[in-house]
Amino acid sequence: MANIFSKLFPPPNFLRMSSVGLDISDKSVRFLGFRQEKDGFRIDRFAEIKLDSGVVSSGKIKDENKIKEALSALAVEHNLKFIRASLPEEEAYLFSMNLPKVSKNELRESISLQLEEYAPIKVAEAVFDYEIINESSNGFELEVSAIPGTVVENYTKIFRESGLVPISFEIEAQAIARAAVMRGDPGTYMLIDIGQAQTGISIVSAGTALFTSTLEIGGILITEAIAQSFSISATEAEKIKKEKGLINNKGRKKGDKDVFTAVLGPLTLLRDEINKHYIYWHTHKETESGAVRKIEKLILCGGEANLKGLPDYLAKSMRVKVELADVWRNVPKSKDYVPEIVFGESLTYATAVGLALRDAQYD
Repeated sequence: MANIFSKLFPPPNFLRMSSVGLDISDKSVRFLGFRQEKDGFRIDRFAEIKLDSGVVSSGKIKDENKIKEALSALAVEHNLKFIRASLPEEEAYLFSMNLPKVSKNELRESISLQLEEYAPIKVAEAVFDYEIINESSNGFELEVSAIPGTVVENYTKIFRESGLVPISFEIEAQAIARAAVMRGDPGTYMLIDIGQAQTGISIVSAGTALFTSTLEIGGILITEAIAQSFSISATEAEKIKKEKGLINNKGRKKGDKDVFTAVLGPLTLLRDEINKHYIYWHTHKETESGAVRKIEKLILCGGEANLKGLPDYLAKSMRVKVELADVWRNVPKSKDYVPEIVFGESLTYATAVGLALRDAQYD
């Protein structure tokens, strides 16, 4: 989905060189910035600050003072000012809309007249944007994103009081799609962002997010299962999780079976929820012509996507192609440039990378 504000409030030309994406999740704040050089983009700076439990919950900022402390620290230490920020998917509504043929200049007004039929927001209190998915002689097939204006106002206030100036907002799913799906790819993919507390699921077709959902399942459940199974601390359990992961039968050593069993419980729960969305999409989400956009593969990102054996486990149990995201695939860069962030860590920066790529220039 196109940036919610970019069309309404385009940034002045002198800001277009700023390429900093900032992502707030339940457990951390992270940002990544690019600098533009003659032969492409280079990572200019990046960092992450962990958040205490409860500061952000299910995408909602619960402790403004704590989040402002974290943002202010990043702004001062890394000389941040202008940012492109993500908005929580839990607060956003994505839906398809078919409109009769009108002038493109009249589309926004036509959407506003029907918005309340699709989302529980009064049109006067909503901020929305749209993508034209298909245009025919009969009309338009649109994908619309809407979010309460109060959410945008609150985020803007918090950023400004932290010394930051947000020049654009975007839902996380669209930012991840910009990073993880090859530019111009017409395919349909399920993007799965697995974090510590939550897992975000989105369906992206031709680079546009068509569906999003958030699961209250994340890496913490896996850590807790290991800790409970072995009666050890969360710190020790986290270490075991990273070392062992989903070890296959051939790779197991003495004592590994119990780890595998403990991890399998929450992972099966996650797999089943992913599979429900996969099935729902193929049985309910038809295009205007009646065709279904078949999901070609699952693309995993987020820190917990680093769990050893996870792609193989999902691929075999769901019988679908699964891969880890390459978040650098759309970064304009020279062939010999290797980003400073290792692959595993890059999965946690998918949203920030996508945000920072909003104004990337392609040949």
